[in-house]
Amino acid sequence: MSKFMQIDIRLLSAYGEGGLKGAFPELFHLLSESGYDLVIEKEPSLYEMVEVMIRIKNDPHVREDSKKPMIRKLDEMIKVRDQARESLLARRLNELDRFLYRLEDLFGDL
Repeated sequence: MSKFMQIDIRLLSAYGEGGLKGAFPELFHLLSESGYDLVIEKEPSLYEMVEVMIRIKNDPHVREDSKKPMIRKLDEMIKVRDQARESLLARRLNELDRFLYRLEDLFGDL
């Protein structure tokens, strides 16, 4: 590895002008209702949001009825996120793009 340079490959959120609230209103509502205001403020990518969904699932302060729609999709979200991670690490960008689209669809289904 270089002494004075680093390689930085990241996935960034790009929700557009309306932000997370405009792109994924149901997700925004879940986060807001669950008290995850810091997550709303940071607007992490959906790739990172999978970890937040795991925390919400395990959070005893979040109402169970609020968790149900998310829990139905969570296993698949985790699977797709993990596949995306493998593609990212292997630099298979076309494959990564397909997995990210699938992740967007899963969050859209909420």
